[in-house]
Amino acid sequence: MPLPPSIPRACPSCGSTDRYLTKVSTGGGYAPNYLPQLSTKWWTTPRFDVVVCAKCGLTQFFAPPENRAKLPTSKGWTHL
Repeated sequence: MPLPPSIPRACPSCGSTDRYLTKVSTGGGYAPNYLPQLSTKWWTTPRFDVVVCAKCGLTQFFAPPENRAKLPTSKGWTHL
């Protein structure tokens, strides 16, 4: 699985490039929905790109670009 361009190649904690990527559900149904109101279709939930550094263990969750694009117009999120 190629690394999406929006995800840094090197670990921000230790600088290692020995990192691994997977995709996981953001929830919904009986699970908490961690990206509410950011689905691109009403019947789906977004999926996180999860990256783990093999050297230091830092784990990062990244929302996909198509779901992040909905942030400015979503009533479920407050701009900081």
